[in-house]
Order: sequence, then structure tokens, then C-alpha cells
Amino acid sequence: MLEARYHVYDSAVLDAPIAEAWIELRDVVKLLPVVFGDAVKDYRYVDGGSAEKIPSRFEFTLHPSGEKAQEEVVARSETEHSLTYRLLGQVLGIEGYIATYRLRRITTEPGKTFLEWPREFGVAAGHDPATVVPSIAALTAKEVATIKEYFAKRRRST
Repeated sequence: MLEARYHVYDSAVLDAPIAEAWIELRDVVKLLPVVFGDAVKDYRYVDGGSAEKIPSRFEFTLHPSGEKAQEEVVARSETEHSLTYRLLGQVLGIEGYIATYRLRRITTEPGKTFLEWPREFGVAAGHDPATVVPSIAALTAKEVATIKEYFAKRRRST
């Protein structure tokens, strides 16, 4: 039996040139506190992983629930400014989660970068898609908005 797959797509224009944005976003573990703030704790690479090693597993704890998530970076392209990662197991009622975020140069505005972040996932058994899917869609939209604000604040402070 085919299981339903859900897709969310978020994007934003970041107030930073692509090289500057990529330095900040190429390491997914460093990205976690940017997008989640105090809602994540104990984020780190595990099993010998690192920002330079592919594949690399990383984990974090969701706060205040204490739910642990383990994910794995499965691809990164320095030339395409993209990173693909997947969820191992389930968290927040989802499983089979895979996502790729990409940066694109905006040729008409050299000091800005386009971020796109498509994600695909299934809803874990025992969870209601009518609740989980909108919740994940809201969370992913908030993550991208937070990244956009992060770069806007950096620009204002320089």
C-alpha cells in the first residue's frame, strides 16, 4: 500500500550575498540554533560526523518536550550551495522526512540571496495528518522567516 507523502516549500530573499549566506548555512548543526533558538538543546554531530564529512549524523533535543531527533546530512554541494538531509526515525509525528535547502544568486541584486527549502515527509502511524501536516507547514515557514530575519539583523548591525 502506498503511503501518503506531503510536501512543503518555503523560500525567502536573504539580505546577504550568496558567499556570506553559504558560510552561515553550509553547516546544518550551526543552523539549528538560528532557526529554533531556545527550542533546541544539545545539538551536535554524532558517530564521528562533522560539517566536512558526508554522510554525517547529527542529533538535537526539542525543548520543552525533550523529544530527541536524529538526522543525517546525505549530500552537500559547495558549487550549488545546497545541503540535503533526512530524518532517521520519527519526530513531531513525521517520518521519512527529507529536505534540501539551496541558495541562489540574485543577479539583479548582488547583495541578496534567494533561499529555497522544499521538504517531503510522511505522517507517522497513530498521528492525524489533518493536525500534523499544517503544524509542520507552519514550522517550516517560521524557520525560513527566522533565517531571513537573522540575516536582516546582521545587515543592520554592520
